Amino acid sequence: MSSRVSFVLAVLLLLVGAGLRMWHFSTLPAGMHAGEIVDVQVTETIRQGDIEVFYDLGGQGREGLYHVVQTIITSIMGNGAPGFDLLGLWMGMLALALVYALVARLFGPVAAVAALGLLALNMWMIVQSRQIGRETVLAALVAAALLIVARTMGAYRDVHPLIPLNTAFAAMGLLLGVGFYIHPVHFFVILFSVVFILYRLVYRPRAKGQTSGYRLFPNLPVRLIVSTERMTRQTYSYLLFSLLLTAIVSMPYVISSIRLPELSGAARVFEAYNVLQKDPFVSAMDTLNGILFSGDPNPAHNLPGRPLIDLFSGLCVLIGVMVAARGWKSPRYALPLIAGVALLPSALLASDSPNFLTLSALMPLIALFFGLGFSSLMRRLTRGRDWLTALALLALFGFNLYWTGRDVFERWPALPETQVAYNSRSGQLAHYLDGTAAQTPTVICTTTHPTQRTEAFSNSDLMLLMMSRKDIPLRYADCGTGMIFINGGEPQQIIMPEADTLTAMQPYMRTWMNRGTVLTDTDLPRDGVVALTANTALADTVGKFTTLAPAAYAPEAPGETAIAAPPIRFGGNITFLGYEELDTNPYPPGGVLAVVTYWRVDGEIPPDLRLFTHVLSDPAVIVAQNDIISVDVRQLQTRDVFIQITYVPLPYSIPTGTYDVSIGAFRDGDKGRLAVMDGDQERGTRLFIGQINVTR
Repeated sequence: MSSRVSFVLAVLLLLVGAGLRMWHFSTLPAGMHAGEIVDVQVTETIRQGDIEVFYDLGGQGREGLYHVVQTIITSIMGNGAPGFDLLGLWMGMLALALVYALVARLFGPVAAVAALGLLALNMWMIVQSRQIGRETVLAALVAAALLIVARTMGAYRDVHPLIPLNTAFAAMGLLLGVGFYIHPVHFFVILFSVVFILYRLVYRPRAKGQTSGYRLFPNLPVRLIVSTERMTRQTYSYLLFSLLLTAIVSMPYVISSIRLPELSGAARVFEAYNVLQKDPFVSAMDTLNGILFSGDPNPAHNLPGRPLIDLFSGLCVLIGVMVAARGWKSPRYALPLIAGVALLPSALLASDSPNFLTLSALMPLIALFFGLGFSSLMRRLTRGRDWLTALALLALFGFNLYWTGRDVFERWPALPETQVAYNSRSGQLAHYLDGTAAQTPTVICTTTHPTQRTEAFSNSDLMLLMMSRKDIPLRYADCGTGMIFINGGEPQQIIMPEADTLTAMQPYMRTWMNRGTVLTDTDLPRDGVVALTANTALADTVGKFTTLAPAAYAPEAPGETAIAAPPIRFGGNITFLGYEELDTNPYPPGGVLAVVTYWRVDGEIPPDLRLFTHVLSDPAVIVAQNDIISVDVRQLQTRDVFIQITYVPLPYSIPTGTYDVSIGAFRDGDKGRLAVMDGDQERGTRLFIGQINVTR
């Protein structure tokens, strides 16, 4: 196979690989798993201006360069799930290109096309290109390190004449220094780089018939000073410069490691691997079994039961390793062997093996040995008949394309375990809101408002985290004791991040939800979105309050008329629209009184607004009360109407008798009550809406 044909096939494979990685990019997988959420939190910390070498995640450190780059990208592209996934996509495609370039230079066009095809069609590489995490960079990092070390240390003959060697050595120094700030696996990258450099300095093979290590390119004034046979004095100078550059770039990392040894990458190289908990031999066997047979059981990484590569590819990898071992005296074979030995412990000694995340750094080498093994096998079997090699490649790629395509786009996302691992309900709703919430007024059913987050993320928190459009105005209500009718009940959508919100809803609130339509689109979770138009029903309900639900001003309030007919205006731009008639059945001591009230927003309201409900033995003595509001008042706008259902527990010691029920509103900050208005006259700070009977 000629280099030109190889290049054409590589372009086609890169296009296929890009298509597999970008198909349904924003919705597959729909959501984020726990590890991705942690990385997003670190990125958001950096967005607030907190930039550190190590971030403390509960006693475990994490390098910050990946998250700094994520902050820059998401500031431009949007800090939702698709924006966070872009870096993984770019790094995945870069890894493909680097592996092709590396293998083509070391072992020729057939091996390069085979290696590229393995990575382009590999399920784990496709899944990883859709994920958030530092591991998405490792394949590109290792491939780049292998390529630049091979270029500078003469592991292959035909080097690019337009790139001066001093530039290549500078690039190597920068890459080896910067890698420390990405992931602890870079220690192994440094290890194989240093060992190979020592190998080239100590062992200098001379090919038969070669009398010079120099090669001239016609019509170019550049004379190469490095070859596979000999290293020059100038090469040593460049090498010292490269190592000095690495030391300078990595100095802040070294200083931080001395100051915070418990957070440093050196302390996390094996991710707290404990020989007493898992035997090294067992761990290694589990990893090999995962590569060839059982796969990674974690649905966040893989379709459980699917191996990393097929058996034929595994055989080719084994052949490639044997071929490289046989030719270890040649630098082009020695480099991947040394790199493989150096990187293997990071995967074989993983405490949770088999874990495909730990294999991320090894993927370029697996592809390299596969390409070498495949080309060596085909050379023996076909004996120079290129069409047979092409046919074998086509058959292998066709099988992997079908196998991977079916698993990635059909079986894996449909798996319930995958949906749970990726919080798919939140992800699907976030994607839906990105496309609809700007046009359709939206209420989010949540018991934890975004400004009241606890340590644990709720489903609504995750949904908002995954949304790309952070500027969309949303309303929040808990939908159990509170509901918002936007713009007086005009068409709106109600989003339910929790799966059981609709089925567990309070019966009174459920009657309103039943007036809407539950959307059943295939891209939406079950009972996730209700489209509701309630203006007519709301007007009818509020209209009956005028005659059927009278209220009374407080007895101490000035004015002649004691009876008030809703709507009744309060101070603070809020209007009381009425209430549902109280239960006339006697309440037992310890019972619970439910009070349903309707309110309308007439302008800017206090951001700390609260509603109170009091049970009174006489106008001045409170025997039971509840101060609450079940909607986020800061997002409410003029003409919004909301329902408040307030539950007031009655004390067990309450005597038998008749009790008044009063309501009102106040500011939580200074506890100042809002005045009840009768035209321009203030009529106290509370309304009486009926009585209840308590019987023992």
